[in-house]
Amino acid sequence: MFSSLTNFFTNTSKKKSSQSEENNHSFSNSTESLLVQSTKKNPQLDDQSRTDVSPQTNLQFSEDDVKNVLQDFEKLDFKNSNECFNEIAEDYERRKKSDLFNYVILNKRKYITDILDQRLAHKDQENFRKKFSEYLLKINEKMNYGKEFQNKLQFFEDRVEEVLSDFRKLNFGLKDNLCKDDKDNVNYNKGWPADPFDKIANYYRWNKNIFLFNYVVLSKQKEIISILNEKSIPEDKRKNFKKRLGRYLLRVEEGMSNGQEFLKTDSAVAFFDGCYVPCAYAKRSLNHYDHLSINISKPGCSLEISRLFTDKIEGMERNKNEVKIVEIYSNDKRIATVEKNDNGKRNYRFAKDATCDMKIRWSAEDGKGNSVNCFISLNVNLSEIEIGQATINGKDVELDEILKLAEQSEDVLVEGKALHEFLEECLENVLCEEEKNIQPQGSAKRKP
Repeated sequence: MFSSLTNFFTNTSKKKSSQSEENNHSFSNSTESLLVQSTKKNPQLDDQSRTDVSPQTNLQFSEDDVKNVLQDFEKLDFKNSNECFNEIAEDYERRKKSDLFNYVILNKRKYITDILDQRLAHKDQENFRKKFSEYLLKINEKMNYGKEFQNKLQFFEDRVEEVLSDFRKLNFGLKDNLCKDDKDNVNYNKGWPADPFDKIANYYRWNKNIFLFNYVVLSKQKEIISILNEKSIPEDKRKNFKKRLGRYLLRVEEGMSNGQEFLKTDSAVAFFDGCYVPCAYAKRSLNHYDHLSINISKPGCSLEISRLFTDKIEGMERNKNEVKIVEIYSNDKRIATVEKNDNGKRNYRFAKDATCDMKIRWSAEDGKGNSVNCFISLNVNLSEIEIGQATINGKDVELDEILKLAEQSEDVLVEGKALHEFLEECLENVLCEEEKNIQPQGSAKRKP
């Protein structure tokens, strides 16, 4: 993928006189981190004093009132009643306490889904989640859901029309919801049949920016429904689209809430975009946490990527789920995709216009049998890569000195290649460039 390399030896010679930042850094396993310089500021991060009051926060209920609603959820017969969500909603409506119930639905979603997770396996939650999401969409017309995450993604406001325009392109008249025209980006869906809402979600997931899509779904539901109402489509398809919208509304807030709990930083927004319904076409099994998207919006943010494939929050432990794919964004740009293969290796693939620094650390044994700490940095810039620094036990070394030790880094792949293979290719390119630079003037040059 990378078309050219900057001379590694020049870079290392400039750094010989400076103390390496890796001195005295010990570790036992291979770890990787990415440093991203954000290209677009998020105003929400600069204005820490800002307070956004959404309609649901204006309703004042005591802690005991809220606790009583959650206790009623705990009493539900999840296993034996397919209508338990509707039953509790109707009960609060009969008692004229719908405002309290709605407040809890909008503000305590995590507590409710935690109760659900404790009572039912993910594979048995479909009906409850369906009723929950339908109710959520209904009450959200009056009360603003997911305001916290709307605020975190506010910098996408100037791109809202881009997404709404794609909603207008949705085709509800396709037989079996199957589009065979691969030039119809929004509806094609890799040639797989799917509900129109799922198609546009996949389009942003695969080709554009899922966080941009999430922002519009959270903040512009009225506009989306208005576009739907302008279309001449059968009523059953209209209702199904609204159901899918409600499901995604619940899913995006749940995925972003769990993502923040998992990531443990305010410098980025995370979204667990996992599989809620097994999909034979995509070869995906039920796993709410298998796909993690991260949007870095704070300049200079560095994330340790390797730990994302080993750390787990309670829900992951309970359902024996793990992360398999991590997508890294910097606001409006995709930076990298990291996927763990069947052998447990983490494969880093960088977007063509990516700009970031990758730091790789691993432990190895040198020729004398001594344990050594190895480090190398890769500077990615618009389809080019520059080897920034290489150290052994904190001391700067040349690339060829660390090459043999890189064979012991078994956890990392770069563009599908083992680290030592990737570095060997880098070294060969550097040597070729050096040979070209010392050729006598007027000598013949062959075109590649």
